[in-house]
Amino acid sequence: MPIRARGSRTVVLLAMCMALMLTMLNSTMINVALPHLGNSLHASATSLQWVATIYMLAYAAALLLGGALGDRWGRRTAFLLGAVVFASGSLLCAVSPVLGLLLGARALQGLGAAIMLPQTLSILVHEFTQPHERARAVGIWAGVASLGLAAGPVVGGVLLTVTTWRAVFVLTVVLGIATFLLGRSSIPTHRHGRPEKHVRLDITGSLGSALTLAMLVLALSEGQNAGWTSPEVIGAFVLSMVALVCFALGQLRKGRLGRNPLMPMGIWRSRPFVAANLGGFAYFAAFFGVLFFYSLDFQDQRGYSALAAGFAFLPLTLAMAVVGPVAGRLMARFGAAPVMISGLLVTAVGTLLLAFVGAGSPLLDTEWRLVLVGAGCGLLSSPVSNLAVSSVPDRLSNTASAVQNTFRQVGSALGVTVLGIIVRSDDSGFSSGLQTGMTVVSALLAVCTVMTFLLVRRPRCARRNPSQQQSTAPAARETSRRRHRSSVS
Repeated sequence: MPIRARGSRTVVLLAMCMALMLTMLNSTMINVALPHLGNSLHASATSLQWVATIYMLAYAAALLLGGALGDRWGRRTAFLLGAVVFASGSLLCAVSPVLGLLLGARALQGLGAAIMLPQTLSILVHEFTQPHERARAVGIWAGVASLGLAAGPVVGGVLLTVTTWRAVFVLTVVLGIATFLLGRSSIPTHRHGRPEKHVRLDITGSLGSALTLAMLVLALSEGQNAGWTSPEVIGAFVLSMVALVCFALGQLRKGRLGRNPLMPMGIWRSRPFVAANLGGFAYFAAFFGVLFFYSLDFQDQRGYSALAAGFAFLPLTLAMAVVGPVAGRLMARFGAAPVMISGLLVTAVGTLLLAFVGAGSPLLDTEWRLVLVGAGCGLLSSPVSNLAVSSVPDRLSNTASAVQNTFRQVGSALGVTVLGIIVRSDDSGFSSGLQTGMTVVSALLAVCTVMTFLLVRRPRCARRNPSQQQSTAPAARETSRRRHRSSVS
């Protein structure tokens, strides 16, 4: 019987999860494949770093544009386009005979991911309209991301054991085609097709956001190699800040004139939206910082192979995969904000405990602390995404999703960079520097926990008379919703 899933939300959820897993696999498998790739293409260590950096540059630069394309062409069309672009980039990676073509293909992968990923969360918001259903769907979606992160190093290690680095990209081609076919057969056109109202694309805003994010990621990525006081790094930072100011002023002006800005600045009046992006930034800064530097610890300090290091991370990432769907159920019962605050606290405790693991400690001492970090990240993943899109009107869900992904991407780049500065500047050695770095990460998470609590807490007057609050809650919520939508628009 042919797949006829246009009315099936379960199959739509499966397609969104597959798209997210595809990008997570791609992010972690490439780290395992880099040494093999360098030997095959005779690439230097600096050139190999660009294989990872150019993907991040293209991905970060195009995220807001990807969200805008969903508003302009429809979420379904943008999702399918992103899948095609990503799969095409993967195919070019797999057949690249020289490093130059590979770098271009990696940029194409990043562009495809930036177009596809904002649509996944926005499509879920419009498919699962009830808060408890949406919370559970986003929880499953976030859990699948953890599975992709967990499987990446292991799958990549297995493929490299039996074949060449090209098989890593062949796998993403196959998964990209499967994602396209499943999305094409399941995403309903009547809900996610081209909007009835014509939406003009904000070209200048797209260029401004792309320049801001690309230069910021470039400066963070190259600072370690070129030096933080080098002209190119300082120039990239300055250019990023100037582009950011111009972008913000331009968006404010277009909002006042009613010209459909790429990012309506009114969304930042929503305190839960600010809290969600703060949580997403802290979550990715902590997670990718731990992932990157404990990968170095396992391989350089403990002498593990790439495959063994991948297996050493399984407790952390499997904890994320298990807790992610549980977080969705907790959100359905208690709301996104309390679960997000709990996730920040658990991750802060986990990273603080990692700070007490010294050089030469048994692996088990590190593993159970990593499990705690994984559980905290699992509690964070779905609430930050759910809170970001639920705190703005549905028509801005694409923008909210793109902004949330942008803050995550900047968080991951900044987390690795700041930890790198701390670890490498410690004269006592790598292990001592890593302990100091984990203490700093824990402090960052603690500060974000307090700020998030202050942003999402209800005013005291709202809690003063519970019986009166219960009787007037529906009308108050409707009035608040109308005011918020008018302020955003």
